[in-house]
Amino acid sequence: MVNKENISVHTALKALDLSKSSYYYQSNLNKESRTRELDDTLVSKLKELTNYELVYGYRKVTVLFKEYNHKKIYRHMKALKMLQPKKIKKHKNTRLNVSCPIASNVRWEADLTYVFDGKRLNYLFAVVDTFDKEPIGDYYGLRCRAKEAIISLEDAVRSRFGNLNLSASTRVSLRVDQGSQYISKNFKKRAKELGIHLEYCGINCPDDKPYVESFFARYKCEEVYRNEYSSFTDAFLGWLQYKHWYKTERIHQGLRWQTIPEFKHNRGLQQIAGYLEYQKIGA
Repeated sequence: MVNKENISVHTALKALDLSKSSYYYQSNLNKESRTRELDDTLVSKLKELTNYELVYGYRKVTVLFKEYNHKKIYRHMKALKMLQPKKIKKHKNTRLNVSCPIASNVRWEADLTYVFDGKRLNYLFAVVDTFDKEPIGDYYGLRCRAKEAIISLEDAVRSRFGNLNLSASTRVSLRVDQGSQYISKNFKKRAKELGIHLEYCGINCPDDKPYVESFFARYKCEEVYRNEYSSFTDAFLGWLQYKHWYKTERIHQGLRWQTIPEFKHNRGLQQIAGYLEYQKIGA
């Protein structure tokens, strides 16, 4: 295609620094007038679909109605609002960096798990400190909402800091997955109010929060699978007893075969010894 001066459109657009899409753009103001009419015969056939055939997407419907191509089938099903809903894709975060905890109240991990009490599912939300392995916040109940996740987080903050008002110098990171409870606006808002920095794990990346995953695995093997609960109260009491034993008497390989209280005590002595040694060197 050339103009009256025998200059090609490509050359002219290049000289004007104008894209071809802009040159050939057509306004959508008359879009309705350009919309093709629907085929009455095809519309009737589509409306005759019943029962489980209504779950077919346009590709399977094209197989049923071989006399029509897939583009026409798609256009008609879209106009009749018969297309299957698209799956909502979650935001894919890349895997988090592997980091070794260096002190308590630096990085926490949170998650939830399910427990069958003999009649129905119970839900356990837990927050674990990755350094000393202690479950510092939890909620055990029959509901599985963002509200229960918030309660477990508030319990963790209260147990470690005595109140829900963290100082500006305190920075705690909380790793969670992309479950609906943890990506909810209410949970994000409350975490921000508490001064907790959220880190979201990648999809299908349980290794991003290995400590809380390990805690749930131990709880299931050492308590849930060893008992046959008959009621919610029975399962709840089992959780309370296990939590008390886990936090006070259980020996942890990751803590050099010490209980949590022993690890904290010895860690405190090491810190004091290190401080005294530093003071001695400084003097």
